[in-house]
Amino acid sequence: MSKKIKYSFLKFKSSLRKKLLGKYAIGVIYETKNGNITAPIDDLAVGKKLGHKGEYDMSEVNTIKDFIKPTDTLYVIGVHWGTLLIPLSKYCKNVVGYEANPKTFYFLETNVLINKIDNVKLFNNAAGDSSRKVKFYTSNINSGGSKIKPEIDKLMYTFDNPDVIEVDMISVDEHVSTNNLPEAQGIIMDIEGAEYYALKGMTKTLETSGFLYVEYVPHHLENVSNTSNEAFFDLIIPYFSAVKFMDDKSKVFNLNTDKESFLSYVNVLKEKGKSDNLLFTK
Repeated sequence: MSKKIKYSFLKFKSSLRKKLLGKYAIGVIYETKNGNITAPIDDLAVGKKLGHKGEYDMSEVNTIKDFIKPTDTLYVIGVHWGTLLIPLSKYCKNVVGYEANPKTFYFLETNVLINKIDNVKLFNNAAGDSSRKVKFYTSNINSGGSKIKPEIDKLMYTFDNPDVIEVDMISVDEHVSTNNLPEAQGIIMDIEGAEYYALKGMTKTLETSGFLYVEYVPHHLENVSNTSNEAFFDLIIPYFSAVKFMDDKSKVFNLNTDKESFLSYVNVLKEKGKSDNLLFTK
């Protein structure tokens, strides 16, 4: 099946769901292992998995929670609807969350409310290298794929005709200082290619954090932020001593001695077009 046919089929399925539920329906609620999660009815990515499997990435929750202490503050950059934030909030003192998409932020706030989470501060901002306005795609069929407007556009980012809006980007370090937020002891980051910009604006936050759990998607680095593996990981490696790959847990590198081996491996992933989640630790 070609990508164009696949995307057309997804658009049809999404519009059918909206038609069946009625024009006044905006969301559904899923009772899951992640918590009670409200989500827009036209999402066929995370929403579909919540509905059919009753969970989303609980393996990630179980991995990350072992690195969190009850006194810690966790930063979640790219919260989406809170499928990681809500269950992980039980294991730490505070959570600070950033979500750029205002449509998604509406559901996120609702989910925090209905799950009675009271140790979370949420901000409707994009994380980046400075305080400025940026153009942003609010995707519909895969709302988790919403992202700042790529440097190099592709059909995979625009097939569902996302709205193009402006959002407020902030530097995390500056935002933490201005709002007197607690220091981070752990960071989760998944912002669809804008990680490169966010990392440039959070050097102090990286210094205090014991771990960084970050999504690595080669086409996001190449197209969204138009950067290389080397430039991206140079923003991370100085703050951590080890990294573990989540899809292939046998791949663990000591960054003090095996930096070149690590970079060689991610370059192989890039050549193959493979993504992974990486756990960096001190």
